[in-house]
Amino acid sequence: MRTKKAPGIVIRKNAVNEKDCAVLILTPYFGKIDAFAKGARNIKSKFTGHLDLLNICDFEIYDGPGSNIVTECTLQKNYADFSKDLIKFYFASLIAKILSKFINENENCEEIYELCLDTFNALEQFNNEDVVFESFKIKFCDLLGSLPDLHDLKSTEFHHFAKNHQQILQKLHTERFQNIQNIKLSKKQKEELKKTTENFLALAS
Repeated sequence: MRTKKAPGIVIRKNAVNEKDCAVLILTPYFGKIDAFAKGARNIKSKFTGHLDLLNICDFEIYDGPGSNIVTECTLQKNYADFSKDLIKFYFASLIAKILSKFINENENCEEIYELCLDTFNALEQFNNEDVVFESFKIKFCDLLGSLPDLHDLKSTEFHHFAKNHQQILQKLHTERFQNIQNIKLSKKQKEELKKTTENFLALAS
């Protein structure tokens, strides 16, 4: 199949020269796709405003002999609030970096794609961005298969977790984002949570 059609999220964008750019796209059916968008940096390009970082688009991508080429791109959604709010943009960008690291090419990742959409929507709507981000990492690790059983940590390297910390992890794992938006954590709890989720991600590396 020379041409792929799929929705996707722009998770990285780099200028190649004065006219073209390279994009990394997360798709639900083909994993991540490295592609070139010819002429995308021209003011009058058909891609103008479509291929911005974190935009969600419908893509048509040609599998060329040496590289993938974006031939069509229709904007579905852009997160305008991310460009206005540095905190929201910061956490959304971290998610994009995690996706670029852990998702492979030609990999069906529909559940991860949906999780990403849910997380971006939560970041857009709610102000508890750091907790939303930690919840994303826990849910993401679960989909990767690297999350330990949070109800039975006795036989794992995380056996030392305090009951309260374990309960926080369980809640962030199972609850929808709208149900965790009002969770209040101390600075110490947030630091411990961040350290834990980074360890979960390390298990998937």
